[in-house]
Amino acid sequence: MRRILFLLFLSLILGGRSKAQQDPVLDLQQTMPSEDSWWQFFGDSTLIRLIDKSVANNYNLQNAVKNIQLAKSRWRSQQGHFFPSFSASAQYTPEKSSLGIDHADNYYHIGQAGIEINWEIDVFGNIRKGAKAQKEYYLASQEDYRGTMVSLASEVAMAYIRLRTYQQQLEVARNNLESQEEILRINEAKLAAGLTSNLTVAQSKGLWLQTKATLPGLEASVYSEVNTLAVLTGEYSDSLRQALLQVHPLPQGNPILMQGIPAELIRRRPDVRSAERTMDALAAAAGATRADWWPKFYLTGAFGYGNEYYKQFFKKENMTWQISPSIKWTIFSGRQIAQANRQAQIQLDEGINTYNQTLLTALQEVDDALSSYNKSLQQLDADRLALQEIKLTLEYAMDLYKKGLTNYQNVLDSQRNVLNYENVYVNSQSATLLYMILVYKALG
Repeated sequence: MRRILFLLFLSLILGGRSKAQQDPVLDLQQTMPSEDSWWQFFGDSTLIRLIDKSVANNYNLQNAVKNIQLAKSRWRSQQGHFFPSFSASAQYTPEKSSLGIDHADNYYHIGQAGIEINWEIDVFGNIRKGAKAQKEYYLASQEDYRGTMVSLASEVAMAYIRLRTYQQQLEVARNNLESQEEILRINEAKLAAGLTSNLTVAQSKGLWLQTKATLPGLEASVYSEVNTLAVLTGEYSDSLRQALLQVHPLPQGNPILMQGIPAELIRRRPDVRSAERTMDALAAAAGATRADWWPKFYLTGAFGYGNEYYKQFFKKENMTWQISPSIKWTIFSGRQIAQANRQAQIQLDEGINTYNQTLLTALQEVDDALSSYNKSLQQLDADRLALQEIKLTLEYAMDLYKKGLTNYQNVLDSQRNVLNYENVYVNSQSATLLYMILVYKALG
């Protein structure tokens, strides 16, 4: 009989384990950044290091990893229902009887010890579907991690582009200050020689002061972006700040060549895949609630010994065991099962709607990003040609002004246009790079 009980318990354990191992455990390393690191296309080593730091240190990303671990623990906990539960118990009761004649001291040392087993047999898939739901939530948490990582890399890249943009605008302002100061000195010399008027000197000095007044705002914007990058990378150190404050040109991105919106690229987006996983989880949860309509089968067993004498405790005649198969079928529950099934179905419908809305939003974001990027390339070419012509205009105006063939107003207008369009051209370069980042972000 002991052999039969042992074989029965062993079969229960192996049966539950085989069901639990139908779904392999995914390694957490699979959630790390993918090999197609789009930020490397910019060819900027500083940007690459910043994103590497953010992936390693950012606290939001670390919380996303913790969410994966939490979802995995819930999945494992749900899988535990495949296994039978064992419990051991022991009891010792000293007892004295005044009527006892068999024991010299009229004392009895009653002891009991045994093992109990309880196991729900998953006939209609209630446990299996519950485990599947938790598995899909676990996979969805991995997609949420990837989505957080994509958003983080995009935020770092965009903050870095803005930083370099403000630094380039500072360089534009300082270069224009030098040329404007040179013209101011020329006008002051002409005024001293009686060759020009106070109006000309006042105009040139006013333009110089206006340009100088833009420097504090640009410097504040530079410091703001440096602080943003420090927070995103999780490293608020002086060494990082000093390294970022060093002026570097805007990175150069390779043009994106793409026509249409391939469905495969849209489905790579982590938010789309997370919504799909969540929808599958809700479908499994709805199936688990439908299984509550059917009966549940249980198997309980116990094995142990009990006797009042220690020396005879483990004798065969003191052994007790039992096997009790049972069935439980809820006939009436005050519509609790029906309402639970209805709630699960409503949640599934919401999940389907969320998935469809996420897919439509993804299509819109990709289409908008590609359109804006393509138009920004056209704008960049137009601004570059306009800047070339305006610089030529300033050269011609300066040459004529030095020869006394034109008034200072033409030079003043040309200086203002050069300063304006140099900033416009820097902004066009920045916008092209930012739209490129949005394209990569939209494609996930």
